[in-house]
Amino acid sequence: MINRIYQIPEWDKPSAEMIKIQNLFETYPNEAQLFIQNESGALIFLLDFDAVICGDIKVQEVKPFLNFLRPKSVFSSADNLKRLFGDFEEVNVLINKSPSLKTGIDTFSDRLSSREAFDILSVDEFDLPNYEHFATDYCRRLNHEKIKVFAKRDKCIAITLETEKYRMIGGIASRQKGLGGALLIAASKGEKSVLCVARDELLPFYERFGFEPLYKAGYWRIHN
Repeated sequence: MINRIYQIPEWDKPSAEMIKIQNLFETYPNEAQLFIQNESGALIFLLDFDAVICGDIKVQEVKPFLNFLRPKSVFSSADNLKRLFGDFEEVNVLINKSPSLKTGIDTFSDRLSSREAFDILSVDEFDLPNYEHFATDYCRRLNHEKIKVFAKRDKCIAITLETEKYRMIGGIASRQKGLGGALLIAASKGEKSVLCVARDELLPFYERFGFEPLYKAGYWRIHN
């Protein structure tokens, strides 16, 4: 059976899905919907027709439930998506368990407007929503301290999703060669373990800065 719940269960295992769920659920407590599959303990999260599934699902029950929810996108483990849809975009979840604790001059401290952030992130690698939706979400999460922004105006930006135990790189882009590594170090700095989601071609970049592969995940989307 799948039931709606109104509180996130305790969790400790590093998971990109759980970071997304907790970050969004705490930002949009009145708009988000959260469900649990009782048999497996898997969580199904839905906000604005975008779904996140965390945990090893019993697919025979989840598949018809998703047909009822009719999400336009699903983020989950590669194993779940393979059994649910067959075809999906596979990505890697990586973790840096020991980010730098060094402090120093913060060269990525520019405060960017939502428009400035959107313009830098508008590259082929990101599937951004329209600007109005992005701006609303960016400002709301920033005001609720659910994201941190590391940036140099007109040059680069990294946005991190924040939870009590973990941080995740939610987006990173640089328009100036040579800034990417320093930006990633700045965005990772602190006591929390840091996760990121990356395509295969970006693995060497992240591994160079202390990230290690954790598991395979992916995105399923309806393409208009």
